Amino acid sequence: MRPDYDWSEAWDIYWMLKCLGVREVVDVGCGNGELVKYLRGGGFRATGCDIVIEDPRACTYCDITKPETVPIAEAWVFQHVLEHVPKESWKPLFKRAYEGGVKHIVIVAPGHISSDPTHVCNCFTPSMEGILEGKFGRVNVCSVKELTDMLKEFGYTVRQFPDSHSIEAPWSLDYIVIASRVKHLTLRLAPWIMSSGLAFWLFLKLMKRLRRRLFRV
Repeated sequence: MRPDYDWSEAWDIYWMLKCLGVREVVDVGCGNGELVKYLRGGGFRATGCDIVIEDPRACTYCDITKPETVPIAEAWVFQHVLEHVPKESWKPLFKRAYEGGVKHIVIVAPGHISSDPTHVCNCFTPSMEGILEGKFGRVNVCSVKELTDMLKEFGYTVRQFPDSHSIEAPWSLDYIVIASRVKHLTLRLAPWIMSSGLAFWLFLKLMKRLRRRLFRV
């Protein structure tokens, strides 16, 4: 495992998928496949895809600007991917997800300035745009609202909140955006349960017990 990989985000993604009841997931723009391996270790049927295949054991080919090349699964994950993709490619991608039957989309997007030259845009809350542009000059702004509105156009219920690392280090704010075609209790509780892995674990246990009592399974 790479020490420079943000494992706190992998933890966040893992628990979000668990709480949503996901079993099959594609990590879109998977890079070297670290998240794919992590999710497989947690019991998910996980695979990844990217335009450059670094690890063929974890990833297959896809080009995000050509949505038809992205494999369909129960859930898609974009971990720091959309900031590298032109905004005009987002909507066709979400359309592919909706028409293909992708139930859940989990997106991690930066809410802070990055010097990464491959970033097409960063995602900020609208209230920060003027401050950041005034301090840093013109920045490529794609507000989180713009992203969530696109997802809502295709009938997804959307929630957004800071990732767990941002609670400890607010100067490196990142957002988690969850879009679901299923009205799930997790979406309502996500901002509160995200801050604690223990809360996630207890929440899962409670939901399983409740399900057994209600449905006798």
